[in-house]
Amino acid sequence: MKIFYINSGYKGIYSHFDLWINEINSEQIEIIDIPISINQQMFKNMLQTISPIFVLLMIGNKQLNHILKVIKETNIPLVVWFTEDPFYTDVSLKVLPYADYILSIDKSSCEFYTKLGYKNIHYVPLASNERIFKPLNLEKEIDLLLIGYPYPNRIKLIQSIINSTNYSILLIGKSWNKYLKIPNQKKRNIQMINNWLPPNEVNLLYNKAKIILNPHRQSTFIFNKNSKNVKNRSINNRFFDIVLSGGFQLINEEIDSFVDEENERVIRYADDHHCIQLIQKYINEFSYKEELVKKLRTKIIGRNTFSNRLNTLLKILENSSES
Repeated sequence: MKIFYINSGYKGIYSHFDLWINEINSEQIEIIDIPISINQQMFKNMLQTISPIFVLLMIGNKQLNHILKVIKETNIPLVVWFTEDPFYTDVSLKVLPYADYILSIDKSSCEFYTKLGYKNIHYVPLASNERIFKPLNLEKEIDLLLIGYPYPNRIKLIQSIINSTNYSILLIGKSWNKYLKIPNQKKRNIQMINNWLPPNEVNLLYNKAKIILNPHRQSTFIFNKNSKNVKNRSINNRFFDIVLSGGFQLINEEIDSFVDEENERVIRYADDHHCIQLIQKYINEFSYKEELVKKLRTKIIGRNTFSNRLNTLLKILENSSES
């Protein structure tokens, strides 16, 4: 069973997603990695010679017309996994007409595409890597940790925490130093690493933090390509990474947990003030946090890897062929 995977063409975490997807290869499945810059004629020849059962495309927000047209001509099913939904829905709409199966990491985006009349739409969250994200026996030496780009809602939250508390904070991500006003007496409590870190280093930090802040990106961020303002309400892949690492996280209230809707085990905050209250409540509740995270980890371990996601996709295709 051969599958063409058109890699994302991005660096950072996407280079690891590409790698982890290609590692799925087994006796039954062969993933053939296709560079996004492949020559049109070469790609056409490969499709005709190898005849994969489908082509999988992640993100879909680069200039791919040459690839999309060739796939359409060969009648080989195209599966598009929109892993930046809903932040690039304007671009996704240009790819959707070519897709035979549409996967989205966001429930609101699935509903948006359905209302537009598209079929074969499925909510499929991003995944994690259990070999990398795992508990380590490390001292909890960081009060608060936030890893990610300084979107306005994240800046506002961190500034509120700095203004009203004395907790130590570690911020990982490009340009955090440009946006915060830190009083001189608090500067030694605030550390920043102004660049992207590889997953194994991120796991170390998750294991060192008492509380990990995971405010999700806003649908209204000025540089999004989301003119219809589809509001995100589904968890990011960082959610799975943190749980698998054994970390305790706080997420914003409007995001669905995905994990356990009947018996909620995810701590949410309604606004910045509420988040600070929760930090004060839980920061030194080590036994409670450990018990909660252990239950969460048991709930998701073995179920949210890229291999699991591929199995989900194969079931979707199998059910579609039977109907």
